[in-house]
Amino acid sequence: MKRSMIRTGCAACALLLMISSQPAAAYAAPTGPFTNGMAITETAAEDAALAGTAEHAGAGTAAAETPETTASEPAQGASAAAPEITSEEIDAFFDNSVFVGDSVMEDFRNYAMVRRDTWLGRLKFLAAVSFSTYSALRPVTAKSIHPVYAGEKRLVEDSIAMMGAKKVFMLFGPNDINITGINGTAANYVKLAERIRVQSPDVEFFIMSMPYTVKGHRDNNLYNDNIRKYNETMKNLTIEQGWGFVDIATPLADENGDLIESYSSDRDIHLRRAAYDVWSQTLRDYAKSELTKAAEKAAAEKAAEEAAAEAAKKAAGPAGPVAASWSSD
Repeated sequence: MKRSMIRTGCAACALLLMISSQPAAAYAAPTGPFTNGMAITETAAEDAALAGTAEHAGAGTAAAETPETTASEPAQGASAAAPEITSEEIDAFFDNSVFVGDSVMEDFRNYAMVRRDTWLGRLKFLAAVSFSTYSALRPVTAKSIHPVYAGEKRLVEDSIAMMGAKKVFMLFGPNDINITGINGTAANYVKLAERIRVQSPDVEFFIMSMPYTVKGHRDNNLYNDNIRKYNETMKNLTIEQGWGFVDIATPLADENGDLIESYSSDRDIHLRRAAYDVWSQTLRDYAKSELTKAAEKAAAEKAAEEAAAEAAKKAAGPAGPVAASWSSD
């Protein structure tokens, strides 16, 4: 009798998951006016008066937020494996953040200072009337336009380093567009970011879009069709540079792309408090979007690691069941 044994094995296949690492994506909030349950006073000027009182009492340059959000709701389309983003996590997204800009940003600072018992109290500001990227790149002098920090005017990069900021949200344009134009402002953004990174190499950058004006308003190069070109250019810049883009202009606009008149304090680019309610919610929505993407990416990476480990385990294990066949003479 002759016996032959045939062993059969199993070939292990490793699962490969391609996980793309994208820069902080541009974010556009839903359009149209909305509020978040906060009492709304008539203009940002009222916040400025209140902020001045708070600052006199030692409030400093910290800020505040909208009290109620939908942060606990799962993000649409989020992976089931990704954890739910909590309101506390959204608050923490803005830790060590500084908001840099001109009078529009200064009004947001005033808005925030009288709400410093909310998430807005985590924010810091470097803002000044008529500030621009052009001004930011020039030396500090007695007559120069630079934000004050710790009691004196300083270069933005110096103040950011002193603050230990990790996220920098910038909103320039209303002044720049009539000084250096759209492309010149984009170039200045890059130069300013490079200077900031010399002292703060790990900082993240975010550009906020420029608000529109009410229909028909024009101030030299500051008019809505040009503002749209400006915002599109800055959005493309953030993609090229790997920065974040927060679109606060669209939620403040009507169906024609003009600033909703009830949000305007001067028919120009300056805003009422109701507009900053929208800003606040838009910023929180942006934070939630970024946190959700990060959670989904982490969940996908974990799943890929587990799949690879399981495949390796199978490949290193026993060859598999033995199939034997017998034949006789």
